[in-house]
Amino acid sequence: MSLVFTINFRREAFRQELARTRRRAVAVGTWVAYFGVLAVVIGLYGLNCSSLVQRERLLQSQTARLAAGHDPSRDWRPATAELALIERALANPRRWQTRLTRLAAILPANAVLTSVEVSPSNLGTASQTDQLLLTGLLRAVPGQERMQGIMALVAALRADSALAAQYRTIRLVESRVGGEAGAPGEFQIECR
Repeated sequence: MSLVFTINFRREAFRQELARTRRRAVAVGTWVAYFGVLAVVIGLYGLNCSSLVQRERLLQSQTARLAAGHDPSRDWRPATAELALIERALANPRRWQTRLTRLAAILPANAVLTSVEVSPSNLGTASQTDQLLLTGLLRAVPGQERMQGIMALVAALRADSALAAQYRTIRLVESRVGGEAGAPGEFQIECR
């Protein structure tokens, strides 16, 4: 068996050529990436500029239309239901003053309201706009359970003639009286 060995005397030249080719490829890749990022940045500036020009045209046309005197709100005629809702909203501040004054008078000294929400479901219908959700804390007085104090507050709200005339249902939605003996009890009362 005869083995033929070949010696490549050009191996060093091949390695140098390979290293030079790699350097050239990295340099070309770096330049392509640089110009690619530059093109993206300039493109984004161009998009921003076109958006700004479009917004300027829109504002100029709106300004010209308003200056010409054409006001589309003059053509608006509210429906009867919308007028009734507006009239109720105008009369509402006087009623809210009465409600909140009565609420302050009924609330015992050991109770504090943390939030008062009007129409928490936010439906806006005529039956839901007067809904009231009271959230608060009640500290127990000596000789009385916290839950008894919360139920006494609900009973006092139901017994008040001003609130009972405005709300058909006054009920306790949620209460929490756990924890230490001195900790306040939490409550949520819904008035509909």
